[in-house]
Amino acid sequence: MRLARALAQQLAHPRGMAGRLLGNAMDVANRRPLRLAVDLLAPARGEEILDAGCGTGAAMARMQARVPCHVTGVDASETMLDAARRKLGAGAECVNAPLEDLPFASARFDAVLALNVLYFNDADNGMLRSMLRVLRPGGRLVAYVTHRDTMIDWPFAREGLHRLYDAAGLREALVAAGFACGPGDVQEVAVTRSVKGLLAHAQR
Repeated sequence: MRLARALAQQLAHPRGMAGRLLGNAMDVANRRPLRLAVDLLAPARGEEILDAGCGTGAAMARMQARVPCHVTGVDASETMLDAARRKLGAGAECVNAPLEDLPFASARFDAVLALNVLYFNDADNGMLRSMLRVLRPGGRLVAYVTHRDTMIDWPFAREGLHRLYDAAGLREALVAAGFACGPGDVQEVAVTRSVKGLLAHAQR
């Protein structure tokens, strides 16, 4: 189980060469979830968007290629931010900070994307409360996580570092943090034949 523990720790906070390799692997694994999440977020021209847990910058690149908008990436891993800066160029706004304590003014962003990061949202929903604070009134959050029914079979997810969700649990977390999120705003999506995900749309 030492390998499972090491993988869980790298997923929680990628670092070093192993973190860089993991980031590349996650970009491949996340192609469909990323596309679905960005489509649901539907960035609009001129919007201020936060990519919370931006990783290697893959979602930032997709949003900027889709429409002229200003995307800020934030991640707690400097390893991931180095990869994002290499992908996006020197002009990219990439900030090193914990998602529970976002270093931005309240009500700055029109939208927040949270792709595969809410596994590390604490019991008090600190990540979600921080994301809510930086959203403008009426602003939207789109989040993706892999469904607990899929993740429970993965050894690293049983190491106690990941919070697992079904549709009801994800909606409950969003509502508890202060978001408006109805029963139909959390959808189950097929990622592959064996991987099931959850895609959520919520508003401040």
